[in-house]
Amino acid sequence: MEFRLLIILLFFGLFACKSGTIEDSSKIGTLKKALADSPTKENRDLLITAYQDAIKANPNDGATNSPLFSEMAKLHVENKAAVNGVQTLMQGISDYPTAKGVADNVWMLSTIYEQNIQSPTVAAIIKKLYLQVFPNGNQAAAAKQALASNSNSLVEDITALGSSMYDETTHKVDFQAANDYIRICELYALLQPKNAQSPEYLHKAGETARAVRAFPKAVAIYDLIYTQYPNYEKAAQALFLKAFTYDNDLNDKATAKRLYEEFLSKYPNDDFADDTQFLLSNLGKDDEEIIKGFNAN
Repeated sequence: MEFRLLIILLFFGLFACKSGTIEDSSKIGTLKKALADSPTKENRDLLITAYQDAIKANPNDGATNSPLFSEMAKLHVENKAAVNGVQTLMQGISDYPTAKGVADNVWMLSTIYEQNIQSPTVAAIIKKLYLQVFPNGNQAAAAKQALASNSNSLVEDITALGSSMYDETTHKVDFQAANDYIRICELYALLQPKNAQSPEYLHKAGETARAVRAFPKAVAIYDLIYTQYPNYEKAAQALFLKAFTYDNDLNDKATAKRLYEEFLSKYPNDDFADDTQFLLSNLGKDDEEIIKGFNAN
């Protein structure tokens, strides 16, 4: 009896999942037709939302979902929101880095930078990364042709992009270049997680994110370094910086306390251990209270 009940529950569970997929597909089809009949921003936004809902309904289906990010990016570009298109493609690459559609998403990313953001330098870097990761990809020949006159290596171009963030004459940060550098470093690591250079690029991306006060992004990058590259020489530092960012920049003392304690538990002899203990002991205190503590000692 219990076995029959289990079979029935499984049947209805699977049927519900399939029904949800069918419903999502039908809704998307209807919205596509409406957009074809009336290509307005409102209809594009409705279709973007439908794609997002479809992805949420089946988050583990990378083969189906990865191309949807490309579709959403196209709609953002048509809405004159190229940056949203870039962010959408980066999200898709991050969520499904090994899916079949990821190569197309990377290529489209380079196209948006080239045609819509007017940044041929970043577009060229992405094309070189495409060739490195997908040497037999559908766009490999097009990438080689586009890069025919570009003799710099991928590493040289990434280094040059990083150097362009700060103007030595005006002493100002180019925030566009900084954000591009962060994305390129992330993209490199997402597409080549086992490459020895990947954690180093992520570390540089985290430093850049903190420098331009993109603190949530910095935290996400530090977490990626700490969790995905535990043997990287700066993994402990990444955990410390994650905790410090929550403490000093995001003012989330509870999370900072938990992370400081995690650091001390895992890295009691690290060079940052004394700093961590000091910060933990003075968590939530203002400068005056900390000075009084010094005097008391």
